[in-house]
Amino acid sequence: MSSSRKSLYLIDGHAQIYRCYYAPFRDLTAPSGEPTKATYVFCNMLLKLAGQRRPDHLAMVMDVPTETLLRRQAFAEYKAQRQPPPEDMEPQIQRILAILSALKIPILRAERFEADDVMATIVRRVRDQAEQTEVFLVSRDKDLEQLLDSGVFMYDPARDELIDADALEASKGYRPAQAIDLQTLTGDSTDNIPGVPGVGVKTAVRLIGKYGSAEAVVAHADEQSPKLRANLKAFAESLPLTRDLVSLRTDVPVDVDLDAWRFDGIDTDALRPIFRELGFDRLLQQLDRMDGSAPAAAVGPVDPIAAQPGALETASGADYRSVETDEQLGELAAKLRGSGGFAFDTETTGLRPIDAELVGLSFSWAARQGYYVPVRSVTGPTVAIESVRRELGAVLADGSIPKCGQNVKYDLIVLRQAGIEVAGADFDSMIAAFLLAPTRRSYGLSALAEDLLGYRMIEITELIGKGKKQIPIDQVDPELLCTYAAEDADIAMRLRRLLEPRLSEAGLEELFRATEMPLVAVLAEMEHAGVAIDTDHLAKLSNSLADRIKSLKRQIHNEAGHEFNIDSPRQLGQVLFDELGLRVVRKTKTSRSTDAETLSMLAWETDEALPKLVLQYRELTKLKNTYVDTLPEMISEKTGRIHASFNPTGAVTGRLSSSEPNLQNIPVRTEQGREIRRAFVPGLRGHVLLTADYSQVELRVLAHFCQDEGLLAAFREDRDIHTYVASQIFGVPLEQVDGSQRGRAKAVNFGIIYGQTPYGLSRGVGIPVGEAKAFIDMYFLRYPGIRMFLDDCIGRARRNGYVETILGRRRPVEEIHSRNATRRSLGERLAVNTVIQGSAADLIKKAMLSIHRHIRRDRLPARMLIQVHDELVFEVPAEAAAETAEMVRHEMTTALDLDVPLKVDIHTGANWLESK
Repeated sequence: MSSSRKSLYLIDGHAQIYRCYYAPFRDLTAPSGEPTKATYVFCNMLLKLAGQRRPDHLAMVMDVPTETLLRRQAFAEYKAQRQPPPEDMEPQIQRILAILSALKIPILRAERFEADDVMATIVRRVRDQAEQTEVFLVSRDKDLEQLLDSGVFMYDPARDELIDADALEASKGYRPAQAIDLQTLTGDSTDNIPGVPGVGVKTAVRLIGKYGSAEAVVAHADEQSPKLRANLKAFAESLPLTRDLVSLRTDVPVDVDLDAWRFDGIDTDALRPIFRELGFDRLLQQLDRMDGSAPAAAVGPVDPIAAQPGALETASGADYRSVETDEQLGELAAKLRGSGGFAFDTETTGLRPIDAELVGLSFSWAARQGYYVPVRSVTGPTVAIESVRRELGAVLADGSIPKCGQNVKYDLIVLRQAGIEVAGADFDSMIAAFLLAPTRRSYGLSALAEDLLGYRMIEITELIGKGKKQIPIDQVDPELLCTYAAEDADIAMRLRRLLEPRLSEAGLEELFRATEMPLVAVLAEMEHAGVAIDTDHLAKLSNSLADRIKSLKRQIHNEAGHEFNIDSPRQLGQVLFDELGLRVVRKTKTSRSTDAETLSMLAWETDEALPKLVLQYRELTKLKNTYVDTLPEMISEKTGRIHASFNPTGAVTGRLSSSEPNLQNIPVRTEQGREIRRAFVPGLRGHVLLTADYSQVELRVLAHFCQDEGLLAAFREDRDIHTYVASQIFGVPLEQVDGSQRGRAKAVNFGIIYGQTPYGLSRGVGIPVGEAKAFIDMYFLRYPGIRMFLDDCIGRARRNGYVETILGRRRPVEEIHSRNATRRSLGERLAVNTVIQGSAADLIKKAMLSIHRHIRRDRLPARMLIQVHDELVFEVPAEAAAETAEMVRHEMTTALDLDVPLKVDIHTGANWLESK
């Protein structure tokens, strides 16, 4: 290579796009749901190619449809076995072509010829016409090896590796001039080109090295082993065709115009709007570096696939200040009022907001600037909490001043405990990131900062240490704590500036503004209220469960014929599979599975009692350890109540999750599980618990979406939906539907949302698989609108890469394009389930907002305490229960306008179980 020569880079288009599509990175989607993994990786490659190789001329060469190729006319089996590309690849190919067009990078094609032939023709003509121009074929395709020559190279952008004739010989053992002969002998299984059976590259290299050409090798067939001799002679007739198929054409009718292919660098202005649309913000950072500029708030993708090269930004050089006097507090308050909006954060002594003590507050409204107000410190100056309330309380309570943060709900509870009310908190970066990328692994501030902003935050362990050497946060060096705290607010503000326009671009702003952010205040109120627990009842239940568990142990050991550790999967496996001879249902990497699904299957298909007994044993031990013995330990010393956390980013469908404790996992189908609910009681004298539960809400949502007249009629007439469906499918009057028939209809009604299969139905209701299949077939024949809706959900997921709920919440369904049938089937179930379950989640969130507003507006004495899926639990004075029930019913049934009536079951009682 000569630095004085001009360079022409020809990108092997389809080959590079396929490499990008199958690159070892996770799948990506744009905010709109458009699949973008291949597009992102290709653009990253293109920017690196432009920046590192600096081509003088650049073009991309593309294939044309296989059916039109001259080689296909000569050999009908050419590439005949190739599978069509995945459905989500074509839109990415078109997007890449559009990007190249925007950059004015030529795209070269020639009818009836492949990209390799076009490149071969260009190589020959450029070498004939412009000897001072070196040609670089951006590809790893072995078919192009025959083109390598003086001034002709192959370039692998993924490895930044240049391949010339010498490098080819060093790595593979043959020269470019021998490549055609070598491929003639080996053929090409990828393209369905026949070769000599049993001859691979190593054998071909040896034979060509000895005899010089493929024809010469066949001519000396008698000198080979009997098997190879026979194969060579059988191949002799095919040799001319194979040589012709593997030889690249150099007579393609393509205009070679180096002036038209001149490359003056990346047009960053043309790329910016495209990258913003696709969410390629890490690549936007590359454009900034190429321009020699950096925006005030560096940005990055919500779903990054790899860290960008170069050091991450840190707090070094930031202007973070500590506020240590009342005078400085007053100055800070004035700045906050005039800021136009700010981020805030709290530092506390613990993770549970109801019990945590406030250590300090931090604020920021400009990048790399922040203020920290210490109110508790062993080692440094502080300001009195009374001064904070006096100077900052009015600013924080002013709803006209926009405020943002990360996991704002926590801060609202902490500050309320400290006597400071906050209004105007209208942006939470955790929730915004969740809406934009609901399948991210983490929504923590550090993860978002690194992935989206290219920023490495200070870890808390750098301040307080770990293990036995860990110190309380109020003993941390004041200067270090100031930097750590102010950085939190600074990053939260930067994330707002990054994510806020993204929500609008993705069509998610209404969902964020009207539902998700207002709900934060509702959840904070619920968590602050907490719920009372009857510890005496739990103590009695613990003793009862202990006796039952002991009895089950004896029964299990009797069934096994000896004692063993029931909690050991290995020992249990020995009893089940080696001693009892039961079927091994599933193997893990290290052992035979004894999980709940395995035990359930064994209990269903065998008369042995042991699998069922072990399932009962596990259920009771989990209840005892997870809830009965643990709940009393979770009671706050401050309030005497349990304060569960309700998590708005806990489920990709949009459902809330709960933790510490997880109230959603308390089983209600067993007597013991229901007894745990009996322990949840009113905490105020004269009060009762009121429970409001949507009736069959997911089926009603299904009816709304599918518009099946039969299903709509059943709900509008307030029929028992399961009896109604059984009546129609079995063709019997409603009053003659028996329990078995209703049970099958109920299983399918609910199972249809989760992708009910004949096998699953057969297990669920205890009927043969064939009978279950016939029932499901009849179900869809009777309700064709449901089948059409399911197919539509799956079709939308395939076309768009995502599905949407009734309020426009999006969930990427990457599995829908998997080549693995099991994973693809999972994607289909997720598509349907997300639309139904996610829309039901939207509905109850809207209901919670309406109820909360009504309670506050009319100053009702009711308090919302718990949300579990389709159920709300309130604490209310007994005398106000009827009025509250009427209000709750109205707000829940009118929360969204559906084409079927919504029904709510409401009960009151002295505990959660009685109110159910």
